[in-house]
Parts: sequence; structure tokens; C-alpha cells
Amino acid sequence: MLKRKVFLVVLLVSLVGAGMVFTGSGKEGAAPTGKDFVPAAEIEAPPGASLYVLPEDVVADNQIRIATIMVQNNPFGMAVMKGTLFAKEILKDRNVKVDWISVPDFDPKKFEDAIQNVITAQYDALTLFGLSSALQPVVDKAVDEGILVYTFNTEPGLESKRGAFWGQDGFWGGQKCGKLLIEAVGGEGKYAIITGSFNVLGHELRRTGARDVLDKNPKMKIIGEFENQDKAEEAYNITQNLLTSNPDIAGIYITAGGPFGAAKAIKDAGLTGKVKLICHDWMAETVVYIRNGVVTACLDQDPFNQGFAPVVSAFNKLAAGVDPPAEINWFEGDVATPENVAEKIPE
Repeated sequence: MLKRKVFLVVLLVSLVGAGMVFTGSGKEGAAPTGKDFVPAAEIEAPPGASLYVLPEDVVADNQIRIATIMVQNNPFGMAVMKGTLFAKEILKDRNVKVDWISVPDFDPKKFEDAIQNVITAQYDALTLFGLSSALQPVVDKAVDEGILVYTFNTEPGLESKRGAFWGQDGFWGGQKCGKLLIEAVGGEGKYAIITGSFNVLGHELRRTGARDVLDKNPKMKIIGEFENQDKAEEAYNITQNLLTSNPDIAGIYITAGGPFGAAKAIKDAGLTGKVKLICHDWMAETVVYIRNGVVTACLDQDPFNQGFAPVVSAFNKLAAGVDPPAEINWFEGDVATPENVAEKIPE
């Protein structure tokens, strides 16, 4: 039999409201029903992606409803959404409904409201960008209400009742980038850090991880730390101001979204290769600047699987009683540079 290929064919962004109707639960377990579905062994990842976990070959007796909540203000959110929507596509013939819920920014109240809506609508599972400890009470409430909660990218505090986590160790990632910055500038020089938000736990872990390394080197002098709210235009403005007021700046580390804004400011100032830029995530907008030498090093964190793996794992748990690969699923990631980008990220 020819291998059937599963590709993402639908791009659907759903907003959850309190009036949504509960349509059933898969918590009682499931068994094959004779319905036609694509076996896990025949599922192929989209080009450039790998599948961290595969769905169990069962069809839920009752429809399983899974919600995913993610901030949607930069290309990283779009990359996570691609993973979630691929999971949605491959799970629909297993009697699963997946809804993507966009939150416009890092406002904890907006995240809390979205989670409350998921609770009201009685979803079976929730996967979400954990944001910070501000969400721990509502995450714990969701778990207490019988919702399976998995988180990705950032934890909702370090003591929440969430079931499992997928993402990069933020502190380790910051340490890695701190070392890359020191190496790039030859071990000494002035630098700045642009972070997404001081209120996002994942961003803070990266920032403090980088400082853990950089502060131990007396020849590295920090100019300042700034928030760009994951926005490229803000990163551009901050970087432009840094370059103007500190003509001897040697490097910049961006912990979160919008690094291509900073790259554009460096390029526009004619400082390509002179001011070193260290950042995260192999977004198409950023890869352009890796290829032309503006971005010195870029650490990936597999956003596709951050969106994909928690959803599929939630199905496996609810439909077949199969636990996630681990409680904490670290994505170490890889580093792309101008020297290896052609190999790491083929055009």
C-alpha cells in the first residue's frame, strides 16, 4: 500500500467563548472502532520538521476536545501554531477537536480569561504557553476541574499542577547564548540585552542565565536591559538608539521575539559583522540575517514541536492512557551561524 502523506491543509484560528457547548470526553479510554484513520507509522512530518511523539492508533469513543492557548504577536507564535494545527489535522480522524486560542500579548489577565473560558467550556485538555507564576492559580483550578493541562515554552510558575512540560531550559539557553556572545566579541566589550518582557518567566530565565555567565567576566560591560514585548519594531528602535548612544557597543543578546528588527537596525547602520547579535529561533525573518552575516549566532528551540507534541501527548493520555515521553521534555536546540547556516537550514 502506498504510504499516505498527511499535510497541514487548514489554518484555523479559533477563539473560545463561554457559550461553547461541551461535546464529550475521551477520559473513559478508547479502542479502535473500525473508522478509517491514518496509522501513526504512515504519518510524515512537514518539510523541515520532525515529530517528537506520534499518536496512538486508536479512535476515541467520545470526542476529545483540546484547546491550545498561545500569545500571537510575532512569527514564533505562528511557528508554534503550525505545530498545533498539524496535530489538529492528524488527530481529527481519531475523533479529536483541537482549538487554537490566540492571546494578543503578555497580559496575564488575558491569559487567565482565556483559561477560564476553557474551564467554562469543559474542554478535556489544555496546552498552553505558561507565561509566569501569575497563571499558577488558574492552571491549578483547571486541573482541579478535571482538565488535563500540559505546558510549553514557559512554565506557569514552578509549583503548578500541570501534567508535563515541553520546551528549552530557559536558564541553560541563556547561559548558552551568554557564552556565544563572549566568544563572538573576543571575550571583552560593551553589550546590551533586549528581552521580551521582565514578567515572562521564560524570558527571565534566559536573561538571568546569560547574566550568570556574562557577569563572571569582568571584561564584559553591560549597557542596559530593555523590553521589546516580542515586537520586531521595538527591537529595531531600541537597537537604533543603542548604536547611536553607544558607538563602541560590541554585542547585543535578544532573549525572545523580534530579533530580526535588531538585525535590520544593525544592517541599516552599516555595522554588519562589527556589532555581534545573538538570538533565538530559526524564523524565516531571522534566517535571512543569519545568511547575510548580521546575526552572529541563533539558538533554536523547536517551536513546531512546542505546538505539536503537547497536543498529541494529551490525546495519547486521554484516549489510550499513555503518559508523555517525560514530565519535562527538554528541547536542547541547535545553533545556526553564518558559517553553517547553509547546512543547518537548507534553502
